[in-house]
Amino acid sequence: MILVCIKRSQIEIILFLFKGILVDICWMSSISLFIILTIHSVYLYDPLKSSPNIPVKVESIKPLDRSHVLASLSPFDRDLYINYHKGIHIDQYRVSPTSEWILQKRYSKSELSETKDIGIRDVRCDSQHICLSIMQHDDLKWRLDLMSRDMVRVRRGVAMDAGENQHKFFSMLIPLQDQRWLFVNWFTNKLWIVDQQGKTRLIKETKIKNIRNISVSPDGSYMAIRTEKPSALKIYKLD
Repeated sequence: MILVCIKRSQIEIILFLFKGILVDICWMSSISLFIILTIHSVYLYDPLKSSPNIPVKVESIKPLDRSHVLASLSPFDRDLYINYHKGIHIDQYRVSPTSEWILQKRYSKSELSETKDIGIRDVRCDSQHICLSIMQHDDLKWRLDLMSRDMVRVRRGVAMDAGENQHKFFSMLIPLQDQRWLFVNWFTNKLWIVDQQGKTRLIKETKIKNIRNISVSPDGSYMAIRTEKPSALKIYKLD
């Protein structure tokens, strides 16, 4: 894997080889480190550390067994939530003042979603809540359920558009800074904003195709969208 770290006017490129597929990355402000997730492991990366600077594996964070695949992660203060593929489990870890990672609770899919739901794609946190992107069984439509910090459902989401099928579980969830959420359906290339009251709004832009990644500016006012076929990077202002 190649990490590109931009430090003000300097660009640092780190070549790092490891076993596994990179599936998610986030910044954990409480410990000032990047958290890198592969299908079976978690790594920490300190961008301020002098060279040679490579990510460090957290040995105490492991999936239930090797048959399970990790899919997404998100920090909440000193807690880290890690979602398994289709939300079979969500693990809650807490990092101690001595930098020990301790498993606080392992939530099951049945605790977090409804019986007929196919699964949970992403777990994401903002300053107040945890949000889960869930694919429904009957119509394959996505919804965003809002949870409290102890994973009690605060609000059931409104259904948006559908995925391709239950096996192609492709979407993306991004928290905005004002208790809104940005959701991307990779199958339809549609982007949705869910507001503070849970109301959904489709972003009307029909020319966005083959979305592969999205990043939102720290203040939540702009988003950068990377597409393929053709390969392009476009900047949009969020209302």
